[in-house]
Amino acid sequence: MQSGLSKAETTFEQSSYNMDKNYTKVCVTGGSGYIGSWLVKKLLGKGYTVHVTLRNLGDTSKVGLLNSLPNADARLVLFQADIYNPNEFEEAIRGCGFVFHVATPMQHDPRSIQVSPRVH
Repeated sequence: MQSGLSKAETTFEQSSYNMDKNYTKVCVTGGSGYIGSWLVKKLLGKGYTVHVTLRNLGDTSKVGLLNSLPNADARLVLFQADIYNPNEFEEAIRGCGFVFHVATPMQHDPRSIQVSPRVH
């Protein structure tokens, strides 16, 4: 039995659905996250120029991850945009045929989860 991600990856690769190739540029908001980076990798592999928005272009771990993807050197363009400032996305989406909005305003820090024991 395949895991969910493996099944999704297989479906993406074997899909008869192809985005309109008249649009060679796409935008992925939140492209450095778990889902976003996977999507960016697949889109680059299919030949699209991918505009990716990040909250902070100074975050070397996220920028490094994206720049290490195959074909990133030729077809990846990074933009800084904060989800709380929608006008910051205008440049990133300009000229794109599709926008994949996977950004989230929430920080995902497992250390921030607090578990309180129940006392009866």
